Amino acid sequence: MSDSLTLCATTRLAQTLRGEMPAGRTVWPTRRALTLGQWLGELADAAQLSGIAELPAALDPFAERLLWEKVIAAALNEASPLFDIQGMAASAAEAQALCRVWQLKPGGALASDEARLFAGWQAEFDKRCRAGGWLDATGVQRRLIDLIAAGHFGLPERIIFAGFDRFTPLERDLMAALAGRGVDVETLAAGPHDGSRRSVLACADRAAECAAVVAWARQQLAERPAARLGIVAPDLAGVRDQLEFLLDDVLHPALIRPDAAEQARCFNFSLGRPLAELPLIRVALDWLALGGGRAKVEQARLSALLLAGGWSAAEGEADGRAWLDAALRRDLPYFTTWAAVLRLAERLAAEEAPLCPQTTAALAAFLAVTDAVPRKLLPGAWAGVFRQCLAALGWPGDRPLSSHEFQARRAFGEVLDGFGRFDALLGSIPFSEAARRLSQLCRQRLFQPETRGQPAIQVLGVLESAGLAFDGLWVMGMNDDQWPPPPRPNPLLPAELLRAAGASHASAEVELDFARRVHARLLQAAPDVRFSYAEADGNRVLRPSPLLGGLPPAPAEASRLTTLAGELARTAGDALAEVEDASAPPVAEGEKVSGGSWLLRAQAICPAWAYYQYRLGGEAMEEPVEGLDPAARGTLVHAALEAFWNQVRRSEALAALSGSDRQQAIAEAVADALQGFETERRTVLPARFRELEAGRLVKLLDLWLQVEARRGLPFVVIACEQPAEVEIEGIKVRMVVDRIDQLADGRQVIIDYKTGASIDTKNWAGQRLTEPQLPIYAALVNDEVAAVVFAKVLLDKPAFAGVADEKDILPGVQGIGDDKQKIFDPAEFPDWIAVITHWRERLHAIAGEVKAGVAGVCYADEKDLQYCEVLPLLRLPERRRLLAAAGELAVGGDGGP
Repeated sequence: MSDSLTLCATTRLAQTLRGEMPAGRTVWPTRRALTLGQWLGELADAAQLSGIAELPAALDPFAERLLWEKVIAAALNEASPLFDIQGMAASAAEAQALCRVWQLKPGGALASDEARLFAGWQAEFDKRCRAGGWLDATGVQRRLIDLIAAGHFGLPERIIFAGFDRFTPLERDLMAALAGRGVDVETLAAGPHDGSRRSVLACADRAAECAAVVAWARQQLAERPAARLGIVAPDLAGVRDQLEFLLDDVLHPALIRPDAAEQARCFNFSLGRPLAELPLIRVALDWLALGGGRAKVEQARLSALLLAGGWSAAEGEADGRAWLDAALRRDLPYFTTWAAVLRLAERLAAEEAPLCPQTTAALAAFLAVTDAVPRKLLPGAWAGVFRQCLAALGWPGDRPLSSHEFQARRAFGEVLDGFGRFDALLGSIPFSEAARRLSQLCRQRLFQPETRGQPAIQVLGVLESAGLAFDGLWVMGMNDDQWPPPPRPNPLLPAELLRAAGASHASAEVELDFARRVHARLLQAAPDVRFSYAEADGNRVLRPSPLLGGLPPAPAEASRLTTLAGELARTAGDALAEVEDASAPPVAEGEKVSGGSWLLRAQAICPAWAYYQYRLGGEAMEEPVEGLDPAARGTLVHAALEAFWNQVRRSEALAALSGSDRQQAIAEAVADALQGFETERRTVLPARFRELEAGRLVKLLDLWLQVEARRGLPFVVIACEQPAEVEIEGIKVRMVVDRIDQLADGRQVIIDYKTGASIDTKNWAGQRLTEPQLPIYAALVNDEVAAVVFAKVLLDKPAFAGVADEKDILPGVQGIGDDKQKIFDPAEFPDWIAVITHWRERLHAIAGEVKAGVAGVCYADEKDLQYCEVLPLLRLPERRRLLAAAGELAVGGDGGP
């Protein structure tokens, strides 16, 4: 029997006490320090081994929630799909623990409807536990306390309770049972620093607060390299990433290299990450989530897994996978399957060399394993199947694992090893359900890589800091919405009962009392304690915690926090040279420049767009969409109108069609368009979807032909989807004209179909023609053009929009010189020849820019870039920042030229 035992409020405190090194000694016995739960667990094992008592098996938190889910689902019966069963199970498990710890009886006069409902669930829960030989963990602890009071177990002479901000009834009952057995029960003093220096710092926002904390830590370590520092935050999860990145950037700038990601740091976070969030484990869970279902899923999920590392030849075949991903985006529908991806890979391999043979082999092996498994198995059996699936995939990949990845894989293996303990609770379940439960287990298991040595800085939550002492402490996030924390009484227990017992989180008074106790402990945890809070969060004004009242303000910090990037910029000095990158190489003799009229359109809007996309060949990856995207819908409209006019041809023939004949002609044109679309795209639209799309097209064409019927001049459609080519400044421009009509006098009308609401014709009178296709044809291809118009084929307000040689050629289109014409100023453009001349000059000027290599990032309106496929290359955020800085210098007047 050990002479002394320390029972700690947190695992971190127990680890700290076990690692203490007494001053002046080279050999010493390790202090026996455990959490209360760990010690009672040891007693439970001793009871089973020695035969002291037949204790039920303790349900771990996940198993307990599973049992509550079954109880609640059975109680709700057919209505269970309407409720959040998992959320209700979590509340029920919490309510059960509160009843055990605080000895609450949810029934009685104070019982609410929810409490009576919970009482029924509780009775069924206890019944199922008795039948299975189980008990919730807190219930087991209660029984162990009773056994201690009854004289069982050998106990230490002295037990010290450390780090408890307040004691619950369960803990007090344990202390009473121990005292009754003659054990010397003590409590560890809250802190050794009664006369510590205390101050409060107000920060502009969360980012400024993080910067102040990191600057303080850097200064403290510079002055005292051996100091033990603590950083405490009530909302550690919310601030973790921002604080961790800044600590890394400032304290370890040399470790910015990817190969140094896992090297030891001088700081350590108490908050682990869920195992399911680690990339290696997330890939495995995502594969298993998709492996058991034969149903189609979103292509984006398959694409993400295909490009992810951690399986098969992820490193060696990265390029091949990228090509396969581009092919599936292009050739497969929005909803698809892994089997379809495999068939696509096999077809591509038959046409040329295989893109990624190891990847496709692994995918085929994975599908073979999943296809061979039974429909339902016990969780323990599914664990073996999951291992087979991942082995077939070649998980965890073709590169050596890092230390953290190795630890994560080992933790995942432990989860799989323990999956069989849920056999009795879950029974036989399908693949998808087993994968979902495994994912839940991995989300609940926190992973913290092993820490070597004792980091100088510990970043902790409020509860994890219990009982710890530091040489310097900073408590951040001390805003009134965070500290004291808001109450959150359990919804299944009467609020009056919880408040009367003073149960955890029961009321604002309970939380205030708890916060005061913690605050008093933090004030004594270090000789120098600093608190901070943010004054704003965006546009929201924040207030300090009322517990900070009476503390003096911290002195203003003169030092400025410098990150690695800032330091490099500051020290570079004259080594940095400003380079003019607005010019690209001129178009060489014989160089082919793609893009057609879109090249000139992009050059007119933003020269860099034209250079990156059409001269360098940059393009965006296709994004699969459910159904048809706007471009596909526009293609169908073009095809249907082409099919209609290829049959009707003349305005007289259109006018001669009866209502039923016109509907028949429209229906046939739509059917031809849909058939051609399916043939070209090598796809088959679902029958119901095809029917709906056909109905939309019929309605749209019917409305548009009513506009065509109102044209005053007779016409003949002489071409649909007419290709044309012209050379401008040595650059060949190819384009396709949607439609060309010929009037009775031989003049022609050029029509471009538009199915989007945004149409700009005002640019035709400007210096940069951002819609150049029709002007190209009118000014450089055909001398007989009398009008250029967009046909707005829309359900809402279909109409023609453009300009003509004279009025009345098309309804709603004004002629040059007409009073209602608002595009061309009559003083500058008195007639049609002036318009054509203007277009010819501007088109040659824009093409001349392309030929000369003009490629600067300049544009009139950022909205014009909405169809730009190379937007990231334009670096617009950097441009906005430079413009803002230039504006600030101009306003300040003293910032330099």
